Amino acid sequence: MSGQWWRDAVLYQIYPRSFADSDGDGIGDLPGITARLDHVAQLGADAIWLSPFYPSPQADFGYDISDYESVDPVYGTLDDFDAMVTAAHSRGIRVVIDIVMNHTSDEHPWFLESRSDRTNPKRDWYIWADPAPDGGPPNNWLSAFERCGTAWKLDAATGQYYLHSFTPGQPDLNWRNPDVHAAMHKVWQFWLDRGVDGFRIDVAHRLMKDPQLRDNPPEVAHARRHFSHPVVRQRNLDLPEVHDVLRDLRVVLDGYGDRFALGEVPISDDARLATYFGGDGMQTAFHIAFWEQPWDARAFRRCIDGLVARTRTDALPTYALSTHDISRTVSRYGIEHAPVAAMMMLTLRGVACVYYGEEIGMADAPPALEQDVDGRDGQRTPMQWDATGGFTTGNPWLPLAADQHVVNVAAQADDPGSLLNLYRRLIAYRRGSEDLRRGGYVSLDSPAEVFAYRRGDLLVALNFADHPVAFDVPGDAAGRVEVSTRLDREGVVSMRPLELEACEGVVLRLSVENLPGQNLPGQNLPGQDAAEAAP
Repeated sequence: MSGQWWRDAVLYQIYPRSFADSDGDGIGDLPGITARLDHVAQLGADAIWLSPFYPSPQADFGYDISDYESVDPVYGTLDDFDAMVTAAHSRGIRVVIDIVMNHTSDEHPWFLESRSDRTNPKRDWYIWADPAPDGGPPNNWLSAFERCGTAWKLDAATGQYYLHSFTPGQPDLNWRNPDVHAAMHKVWQFWLDRGVDGFRIDVAHRLMKDPQLRDNPPEVAHARRHFSHPVVRQRNLDLPEVHDVLRDLRVVLDGYGDRFALGEVPISDDARLATYFGGDGMQTAFHIAFWEQPWDARAFRRCIDGLVARTRTDALPTYALSTHDISRTVSRYGIEHAPVAAMMMLTLRGVACVYYGEEIGMADAPPALEQDVDGRDGQRTPMQWDATGGFTTGNPWLPLAADQHVVNVAAQADDPGSLLNLYRRLIAYRRGSEDLRRGGYVSLDSPAEVFAYRRGDLLVALNFADHPVAFDVPGDAAGRVEVSTRLDREGVVSMRPLELEACEGVVLRLSVENLPGQNLPGQNLPGQDAAEAAP
């Protein structure tokens, strides 16, 4: 566990409600996670990231926290949490937890005090405003959830509106109040003192709002996230002052040694997204656009190259194919494309994040209408451990997918050609490869169906097409296969042309003296320091 471990890390996201149930109540819990940590270790992941497990009325499945310093009884106890951290660390696995700093639950004691009276000392811990002259919301800000409409809710008892960037059950904290800042300091320290290795910061770009509560300009008034408006800014997110909060968090983290922060920053402007990571704030942030691309090699190339061009040389984004909010890879792209998608995510220059079940090819399994609570339940179904499910001895909180008898860990564990074992091979190779851990990134000319790039002395070639593709790779006449999505691909292969089967990805070792793109005048690869880049 050396310094800056996160720079070449593979994170494994666990949705606690759906990973493993230890007590038969049908809901996953912390002891269940502890019991399944060997799976994470065998996969080769460096850390687990846990979605919220705090006490919550579940207005937004745990992202509405009513107590920052405890565990919801449905998931266990603080002792269970401590035992899980100890068990993870004993396996060399770090523990990263979700922290929701933009808002609390409307049942949090802070908010109950705040809404009790306009003169309460905690009134200014949240964002309150008088109605507009017509009695309506104070301004035109919108909730991030379309179903919620306005971002304001009238509190009849006190005659003012409070701001909620998400559901009405999630009132926004007022980060301009130093008391809020101090209170959250204690929350960070509480979990760091318990051995947590870092935080995933929920909606990090929303922490500050316009102090005058001015309307959003007409050009962006309809937007529920930040889009690419170089001049026109929304006034309820992505304000410059957000970075002051994130810098302060970084100071606290650095005081605990090798800890880190991963940001969720849904901003589509690459230049603005790049300001959120790699400096003196959060170490890394999700490249949100990565999981929004169609299955098209050119689209992914544009997406990756665009952010690389705007990112400081030592900064690393985080790549994920899906999350608890994003439909699973198999459902978006098809099972036949899952191996290439996995190779892409795990060979790009950045942190990689695997959502539980992606490694076995789980698909979305939307529940029946009467069981659907959230609209995102299809990608949150229980982990498929064996042919009977293996998740719980009781009735699972959501039904398992119909394919659980074939798509499960037990069925794939000993099959060399399984998706699970491809993930294991890729992660093991990534861990042992200096080129993937520290090398730069340069995308290479290739046919429209192929996304090809160089990582140090390696060539990664990904055929997105459902048919074979052949193309000449400039430079070397041949390369040695290091990893392939095909078990029968090995040894030295020709590069003139390089022949890729349908839906095939391959990592090739090239000779340094004939590397494609080598020794280009003035080339300075992302991640190289001045000494490496100097002629």
